[in-house]
Amino acid sequence: MSFYGFCKKIYRIWREGQKRIPESFFRQILRLPATSKKILLISHELSRTGAPLVLLTIAKVLKKNGFSIALISYNDGYLRKEFEQLGVPVCIAYSAKYDQIGINELENFFDVVLANTILTFHSVNFIKNKNKLIWLIHESQEFETKLLDVLSIPHYGCDGVVKVLKDSGKIYTVSEYSKKVFSKYADEVEVIHNGIDDEFDGYSDHKKLTFSFLGRVQKRKAVDVFVDAVLSLPYEYQNSANFIIAGDVSNDYAKQLKKKSKNIIKWVGEIKKKQQLTNFYKNTDILICVSKDDTAPLVVTEAAMHGIPSVISKNVGSDYIIEEGKSGFILPTGDVNALRCLIVKLITNPDIIKNMKPIARESYLRTSTLDVFEKKFLNIVYDKMNLKRKD
Repeated sequence: MSFYGFCKKIYRIWREGQKRIPESFFRQILRLPATSKKILLISHELSRTGAPLVLLTIAKVLKKNGFSIALISYNDGYLRKEFEQLGVPVCIAYSAKYDQIGINELENFFDVVLANTILTFHSVNFIKNKNKLIWLIHESQEFETKLLDVLSIPHYGCDGVVKVLKDSGKIYTVSEYSKKVFSKYADEVEVIHNGIDDEFDGYSDHKKLTFSFLGRVQKRKAVDVFVDAVLSLPYEYQNSANFIIAGDVSNDYAKQLKKKSKNIIKWVGEIKKKQQLTNFYKNTDILICVSKDDTAPLVVTEAAMHGIPSVISKNVGSDYIIEEGKSGFILPTGDVNALRCLIVKLITNPDIIKNMKPIARESYLRTSTLDVFEKKFLNIVYDKMNLKRKD
């Protein structure tokens, strides 16, 4: 074992030994206005990825509408500063997984508790009044293929995930694709599609079409399908378009793909800053998201907002945004040849993408604006608090 690996192991042992939520967090929330409507957010992490970004959007919506909120997260991440800049008290406490007394004390202080992703089920298990709970789940098939066996083992006073789902009343997912999975485990599942700010500043035209991937470079995202499709193109097509992959390249899977793609695909690394993200979309004509399993990737919504069509697989739950041949394309999952043929078709006929851009944008305006999301989400919150619904 390397010295770094040894340090990580020691840190993990120490972290899992912390069984109480820090008292300092309780002192922070006591400073929240006594007369305000209060909501506690629970997250498993604060990385700049889909589910935590959705939670950040929720925090902005709640603050805008006069709610007092606080956040507890099992793990730290880049988004912590953005929550703090909103004036949200943030506590990084892995102990929230195990601290039943602490969760119950917090529950008594807040009007609503919002748990984000299936990985917060430990804390959900401790919520006594499930009428206060909004459990927003972002996972889909991966829950059954990868997580279910691990999360079904009771530990530290927490029931297995299947029992927690069954006992939690209504749960919420972000796509119909996810609902199909969790309807097997929960009595009632409601879909609330993600919504994002409108930052559209016009359509971009480029001499060469640019096909881009943005996200975690991992097997579930099937980045290898994109790489293999590009590498199998005839030489003249490889030079007639730009191909970009934006994402962390620290894992072995990413390193192997980067080495394999040589100079044909441009790798730009992980995008961490807002201006980098803006530039990425300005330089993109078609977003590639052909994952093996993806509930409702935020990048597809962002692309549509910018008027960029996406290529998704049948195992990506963004089909409420993507209409085949109109606002994007839906391909068989894992089909390298289908993606290669589509790339050739689009390079040969670039007007197809040009004509799709306003349709992709219209799809966003119809399904995924912040106003659309805000109205439905606030109705859920107000129902939990027995308040009058927003019009």
